[in-house]
Amino acid sequence: MDTHNTAPPAARRSPSPRAVRGFLARGAALRASAVALRALAAAATFAAVSAPPAGASAEEPSAAGVDLVVEDAPWTLDPEAVRAAVGRELGGPVALAPAKAAGRPTLVLRGEPDGRVTLIYSAEDGRHIGRTIDLPEDPGRAAEAIALLAGNLVRDEAAELAAALGKRPGGPSEAPPAAAPPPSAARARPASRPPARASAAEEPAPCAADGARVVLFGADAVPFLGTSTITGTNVVRRYSLNFVGGYTAGIAGAEVSVGFNIASSFLCGAQFSNAANIVTGPARGAQMTFGLNFARSLSGAQIGSLNVAAGPADGAQIGVANLAGPVDGAQIGSLNVAVGPVVGAQIGVANVAGPVDGAQISTLNVAAGAGTGAQIGVANVAAGESIGTQIGAVNIARGKVGGAQIGVINYADESSFSLGVLNFIRKGRYHLDVWGQESGIVMAGLKHGSDHIHNVYGLGVRLAGDRPLATFAVGLGGRISVSEHVYADIDVLGYGLHDLPSLEAVAAISQARALLGVRLSEDLAIFGGPTYNLSFGKTDEDVDLSPYGSTAFPFDGVNAMRGWPGATLGVQVF
Repeated sequence: MDTHNTAPPAARRSPSPRAVRGFLARGAALRASAVALRALAAAATFAAVSAPPAGASAEEPSAAGVDLVVEDAPWTLDPEAVRAAVGRELGGPVALAPAKAAGRPTLVLRGEPDGRVTLIYSAEDGRHIGRTIDLPEDPGRAAEAIALLAGNLVRDEAAELAAALGKRPGGPSEAPPAAAPPPSAARARPASRPPARASAAEEPAPCAADGARVVLFGADAVPFLGTSTITGTNVVRRYSLNFVGGYTAGIAGAEVSVGFNIASSFLCGAQFSNAANIVTGPARGAQMTFGLNFARSLSGAQIGSLNVAAGPADGAQIGVANLAGPVDGAQIGSLNVAVGPVVGAQIGVANVAGPVDGAQISTLNVAAGAGTGAQIGVANVAAGESIGTQIGAVNIARGKVGGAQIGVINYADESSFSLGVLNFIRKGRYHLDVWGQESGIVMAGLKHGSDHIHNVYGLGVRLAGDRPLATFAVGLGGRISVSEHVYADIDVLGYGLHDLPSLEAVAAISQARALLGVRLSEDLAIFGGPTYNLSFGKTDEDVDLSPYGSTAFPFDGVNAMRGWPGATLGVQVF
């Protein structure tokens, strides 16, 4: 064999150190992956063997608890203290969470621009309910107030969660948890759940629109044509500018329109327009227009031709016509109507309200309930008890007057003080008086009125002198009860003396008298006291009515006037 020309076999090249390290690394990774896969398989097998049967988690729903998300809360409020207080109130676990998680029962605590806080509860099925409250200044009391509100929201809106946390809605905390519902009904609303309060269901949380995005600026030529074409209408605008009109979810700043503005959820700031400002939720701030202002509730001011707050109004309404629910503030306009109590003032041509704690000043004032304060006008009507003052030509109170009525005609069911020409007190004093005096005048008359003020109307004759004279009297007086059987009356009366049968006026007497009365029985009393009389007539002979002389006083140079002291004695029945 000829091997002379045969080349020797090529020597195998030794691998480089880098290749060796890469090979070893890949081998280690493969081995680690295999170990991890075997570990995962073992864990899955163990989980399948040891997992509780389906529905076991439903047997202990309290382990799920509720999440608490705190957004922009006041700096004095400690989130951990709030979490602990809410946990104590609900009787179950509460966890602080950075954001709301889908499918989890969650309480969201949000600070408002005016210093109040809003708490919104979202149930597992997406339902939500919110309230806005003022907080006590003390941080501990503030946390407890939020906890009480949380308990109210949870029990009001989600009976299943309240039961899971160991409390029945409205029941004691010792009640056992409710049985877990079947899977098909896991999200069904329990039939026994009490209905949510109408105010909570109807009114969204102030200064917040659920699911709405906040934008700095928006502008529309007409609704849905402008920036809303791009952003949609479920946005909260900081600043909004509209031409014909605009529509958005909420305003947290200012909105101006040549035509109208519409916010579907809330206003926190101001709206200005020529035609209308409409907020179908709460309005906090100001609405100003030449036309219509409307809000579901008001905390601030409405200035326009027609101002309407469908719910409570806390602030002022100034316009031609103002309409609101309960009012805590002022309504100033031609027509002011409050469908509820008024704490403050109504000033206009006609005012109508429920109970009034303040003032009504207009031509016609009507309080459908009790009045505490003042009604000042041509005609004043209080359908209930009046604890304040009615001042007008006609004053009517269908209940008891605990204050005063001052007018020409006063009517009340009961009254302590009614001062007028005609007073009609249904349960007041009515007496029949018969009295005589030194001038020869004998009278019979009706005395009636309130506890302390009365009117006197009398008819009689003057028997002294050369001829009898028909005599008419009208007067006003006050009564002080000295004791059960003794009283004192201070009266001012005017008498007119007329010839018979022509009834031509002869003279007039102005009389002031102080009477002391003694009740002999429930229906009989005698009275008497001094008087002072001033008589007026055409001649000195006509006015000289005293049997023992009188003093002449200069009058007007045409008519005569004389004065003298006298006395009155009489009997009172009824």
